[in-house]
Amino acid sequence: MSLAPDAAEAGQRCDTAPAAKKMAIIVTRGSHNQMVTVFTLVMAAAVCEMPVRIFFRDEAVYKLSKQKIGEINLSDLYADCADRVKENYERAGMVDLQKVIRDTKAQGDVRLFACTSSMALVGLTQDDLIPEIDEARGLTSFLLEEVEGADLLLTF
Repeated sequence: MSLAPDAAEAGQRCDTAPAAKKMAIIVTRGSHNQMVTVFTLVMAAAVCEMPVRIFFRDEAVYKLSKQKIGEINLSDLYADCADRVKENYERAGMVDLQKVIRDTKAQGDVRLFACTSSMALVGLTQDDLIPEIDEARGLTSFLLEEVEGADLLLTF
């Protein structure tokens, strides 16, 4: 069982798909399953050589702290099947979220940004975040510098 996109299949499909300039994503929710969803999508885009910029705010920033990155906190909807979901994530290699993030970034032009306002809200500094975060910045600069040139804007 694999949740990550198959590189060979993605390569075939990327060859025939029209090239997009850039994808921008704003992530606000911080459950483990939400992050897996985001990073599997980003991995597929990166394999297709699409630059991706992700802005994490609210609870998503807290999830990317060194303190919380290792927790497998699932959305409430999974409460009655949490053990099964965790087992499936284990089989798919999606338990170690920090490794998933590193692997995704290794696929291509992927940059991660943490919202400075959200960091202040929970008392985090750049040093409290995982090292895969490229930069802490404000929402306005992300909108002006990253969303401006993007073909696709997704929110999670």
